[in-house]
Amino acid sequence: MRLTGEDVASSVRDAFKDELKKGLSKRHELGKYCIGVSTGTLGLFATLLKIAVANPVIDMVAIICFGALLVSVFISLYMSIPNVVHITPALNIYDDYNKIVRFTSKLMSFWTLTWLIGFIFGVFKLFS
Repeated sequence: MRLTGEDVASSVRDAFKDELKKGLSKRHELGKYCIGVSTGTLGLFATLLKIAVANPVIDMVAIICFGALLVSVFISLYMSIPNVVHITPALNIYDDYNKIVRFTSKLMSFWTLTWLIGFIFGVFKLFS
């Protein structure tokens, strides 16, 4: 079977259309995953600090740990809100898609940073 240029172009067009359809829901799915990770980590450290430490004290390290993990929960909650695109005659789908992808990347970076801060301070609190 020999592929023509039109066959390749139509398959690339179909793949791009499929990406546009499903791409906007990826932030929503990623947000739901991050909610589970953030709340699970928050619950894990709360439980371990209560069990592992003989006399649990809320000091600055614990406040930073739980504060950063709570911020990561709120970021993931925001990410899990489905993205709505209003179709207008002036809509440029490609630009709008790129804007959403860039913003999602920034949110994901911020979530990772806050989660890591909470995790590191939680481990430090457990072993100090």
